[in-house]
Amino acid sequence: MSGYRTWTPGEVITASNVQDYLQDQTVMVFASNAVRSTAVIVPTEGMLSWLEDDNKYQYYDGAAWQDLITDLTGGTAGQPYVSQGASPATFGDMKAEYIATTINTKTADYTIVAADANTIIETSGTAHVTLTFDDVLATGDVVQVIRNGAGSAILASGSGVTSWAGIGTANTSADFYIDTEYAAAAVVKTDSGEYRVIGRIGV
Repeated sequence: MSGYRTWTPGEVITASNVQDYLQDQTVMVFASNAVRSTAVIVPTEGMLSWLEDDNKYQYYDGAAWQDLITDLTGGTAGQPYVSQGASPATFGDMKAEYIATTINTKTADYTIVAADANTIIETSGTAHVTLTFDDVLATGDVVQVIRNGAGSAILASGSGVTSWAGIGTANTSADFYIDTEYAAAAVVKTDSGEYRVIGRIGV
């Protein structure tokens, strides 16, 4: 390739000009793959074409014509197609900060499950609601809680929790509560069996 070129009026266009600037840098358009095979008997690596019957671009990789744009297939339902840094992108779990937040409303006592990780739970109504945190979260997971009613939102440790602490109190038997309506708190798993309660809470 000789790069981009602008011709001046009256300039003679040579055979090499046609090859370098027109043919090699132009997208070839064919009615079908069969028509292309007849027209381009010996393709060269880097050729780009458009197939009118399939409405798609293809390039020649030196061995075969390949689709320029391919659909994503495979993977696991519910998992996004993500980049792993230096590795090619694959289907896998996405970091929580890139997942749309889900808000679940609770009006009665409830025990946290793994699916509640990185979601928001709001308590509503006049009755007190106790949210029990069994050790079902992964380290770094957060569950946010909003007290959206007159009844208190009480946060309690459950099965498997070995360290439960907040506002200067460390005791797996301690119940923390969001001390005023429309306030919020969060429970963070910081290590194996270890949970920390932060936010507008009392004990």
